[in-house]
Amino acid sequence: MSEDTPRSSEPQQPQPQPPVTPPQYGQTPYPQPQDSAPQQPQPQYQPPAAPPQYVQTPYPQPPVAYPQPPAGYPVGVYPVAAPPRGLLPWALGLLILIPFPFVGGFASGIAMAVSGGASRRAGGVARENARSALNWGLTYLLVSTGLLVTHFVLLGALSADGPITGFFPFGTIILLYLAVGILHLVLVIVGMVRASAGKVMRVPFAIPYLRG
Repeated sequence: MSEDTPRSSEPQQPQPQPPVTPPQYGQTPYPQPQDSAPQQPQPQYQPPAAPPQYVQTPYPQPPVAYPQPPAGYPVGVYPVAAPPRGLLPWALGLLILIPFPFVGGFASGIAMAVSGGASRRAGGVARENARSALNWGLTYLLVSTGLLVTHFVLLGALSADGPITGFFPFGTIILLYLAVGILHLVLVIVGMVRASAGKVMRVPFAIPYLRG
């Protein structure tokens, strides 16, 4: 073989690459040699996911409690208040039972007169019962006061000449006072019963201080 034939056993030296000159302004850049190795896809930026929204479940409102009607009456039906009947003036007549001499009679008559005058504003049955109680209260107050004055006048007149002997005539005033007191108590009880029943109590022998 000739010497000019290259030996296949000798390794070939890589040829140097010419330097790449950067393109000047206005020149079209040279295409870059593409690498034969496959390019891996670049991961794209993913925005962070929004936090999950929690839906607030409203709490159930407690039911409104309405007042219950009193037992013994149907729903929607309520008892009607009774109109005034003039019971108080007659009930105050029981003050005669105060266990003090002469105090109960005065207190009873004065209380009936005052309460009767105030209760006359109600009208109707209450007005009539109040008028009757006022008339009788003033009548009883006048009669009992007159009896007491007469009692002390007789006591002074009969005891001027000496001690009093016997019950009569001095005791007649005491009996009349007790009888008027018992009559007053009976009229007060009857007046309370009639007034509580919604009826008018009339005392025909009372002095009519008020009319109508």
